[in-house]
Amino acid sequence: MADTRKDPMVPELGFWERTDARLGQLNLFVNVLYAAITGVFRGKSSPKAYKTHLLATAIRTMVDRFSARQVQYLSPPTPEIYKMAMEKRGLQPEVMSLPHGTDGYWLGNKNAKNVVIYYHGGGFVLAAVSGHFEFLLDLLKVVNDNGHDIAVFFPRYTQAPYGTYPTQLRQAAEALRYILNDTGRSPSNIIVGGDSAGGNLAMAVLLHLSHPHPEIDPISVSTPLAGVFGFAPWVNFSTDWPSFKENAYKDFVTERVLNEWSATYIGGKDHDPWSEPDRAPVEWWADVKTERILILAGSDEILLSPIESFAKKVKSVFPNTTLIVGADESHDMPFFGNPGPEGTPTGRELRQWIASRL
Repeated sequence: MADTRKDPMVPELGFWERTDARLGQLNLFVNVLYAAITGVFRGKSSPKAYKTHLLATAIRTMVDRFSARQVQYLSPPTPEIYKMAMEKRGLQPEVMSLPHGTDGYWLGNKNAKNVVIYYHGGGFVLAAVSGHFEFLLDLLKVVNDNGHDIAVFFPRYTQAPYGTYPTQLRQAAEALRYILNDTGRSPSNIIVGGDSAGGNLAMAVLLHLSHPHPEIDPISVSTPLAGVFGFAPWVNFSTDWPSFKENAYKDFVTERVLNEWSATYIGGKDHDPWSEPDRAPVEWWADVKTERILILAGSDEILLSPIESFAKKVKSVFPNTTLIVGADESHDMPFFGNPGPEGTPTGRELRQWIASRL
């Protein structure tokens, strides 16, 4: 359980919220136990792999049974997760203060020639998980052992409801500005990306370069970014898509919680092209300031339909767009289930793509 005295994005829960959280943990145990017993007889509407079936049941129960406040209370905050991941590998954490009340975390050699700026997922509500850092550290080891010179800069953004849109986009943009201006790197040595809500931010930052958000200072780049990627990017908040029904019991996230998280993120404001990049006019993607765009998804995730639609839209005016769908993968699969250094098919595709760009 996180120490509520140390982090402003870990809430203090009242007696009844804490009591309900304990009951929720019991409910989680019962659901996973039931899934373990009955999973042997599961049909095609469930994940193909037994281990993934159990994992999906556990995460679905957690996000549906617990409130966002309870999950924030029960989960370690991002700085703590980062520190633990670095210490596990015998690495020294390096934290940079960023504007607008947030930080950024270095993975790898901060003086490397090339940098991947990575925004984490979690519905704009949840902290990063250990899988984010494990995946990125494994990625760096593989690519740098093969002659590349790459580091990852991992900005923290304010979790909703402690900050609402466009706070997170402003912080994401400032992370890019820091890498460009304060570290003096060329855009051609920078890749911007992220998963889920972080994939939303990556695409929104890309839009901001050519179509600045009216409330956020513009960013000028001398050349296009080396690349931008979205891993299972949450670019459309509508749940009226075929995959929401087809993959309802294969995926980790649910329609109900996505509706809750998107409303928490927006905070009563109007939706626009930067809050949901899929809302941007198609012509906005024709002049984006990047050399290539990569979009990845899993065949078993509920966001598959809007992701495929978004990729098709972008590719229609920006041909250097690639969509990769991993067979039998649920949402954000490389960051859950401890896939190990070898990773998942989409994780390997992302690693190869980054290596080819930098």
